[in-house]
Amino acid sequence: MEKKSQNRCCIVGKFESFHQGHQFLINKAKEICQEINVISINKFPPNPLFTPQERSKIAEKLGINLINLQFKEIKDKTPEEFFQTLKSLGCSKLLAGKDWKFGKNRSGNIETAKSLGKKYGIEVLEIPLITNNGKKVGTTIIRKLLNEGKIEEANKLLGFPYFCLGKTIKGDGRGKELGFPTINVKPEKKLIIPYGVYAVNLKINGKNHKGIANYGVKPTFGGNEPIIEVHIPNEKIPPLPPNTHTTVEFLKFFRREKRFKNVEELKKQIKFDLENLKHFWRNSLGRDAKV
Repeated sequence: MEKKSQNRCCIVGKFESFHQGHQFLINKAKEICQEINVISINKFPPNPLFTPQERSKIAEKLGINLINLQFKEIKDKTPEEFFQTLKSLGCSKLLAGKDWKFGKNRSGNIETAKSLGKKYGIEVLEIPLITNNGKKVGTTIIRKLLNEGKIEEANKLLGFPYFCLGKTIKGDGRGKELGFPTINVKPEKKLIIPYGVYAVNLKINGKNHKGIANYGVKPTFGGNEPIIEVHIPNEKIPPLPPNTHTTVEFLKFFRREKRFKNVEELKKQIKFDLENLKHFWRNSLGRDAKV
């Protein structure tokens, strides 16, 4: 087996979501170098898929160094000046797709990069693009799928579940009164998924809990601030102190949030949602899965 280079491999892009295409580049880099720098050009929409803290956690899990550069800091750099920046960051090998553009007004391309790489001692490696049904995998299509509630399709392109970090908050105890106690989580960002009911994985103190969640404003009870209410069937979780750190992973969208006429109608719907949850986990994990 060929020994990995001691040099530092670099990959440049927005890296808003670290989707499958990004991971393909990262895995290719890991085959070549022991240390991987992902240089993220931060030019995100007002409500990005993941917060800076969430992106740091993804980067840690992927085993790479995440270097964030603000777009305004590099937007006026010529392709050569940008390569000087890469050199200053210790890049010795650069992995890029054939459609990569860089420098002021996106004036540099992969051929420009190869030429500048020779000048500055950075080996430029052209990597094939990753596609999904002939289309380039990108954050824009993932965002669209999440907006439409197509969680499973979005997660497939991401390569991991769409998630949010959050902290527990004290609820009004109404779930417990209904017979479906919940852990209430205030997300640390505005989620880009519809208000509604989801199959989720709740992570608390490093442990996973399969559950069902309502993300929304509780219109039946006159709520107005969006929260995530997670019910964990067949598990008794001790009361959590407020501000306990949690991670909620969204796995499947069941239905949109709605206002019910009365509590009995709501309880009937919750029981139906729990049956859908059982079917989901049985299909995912096998007929013997217990939920």
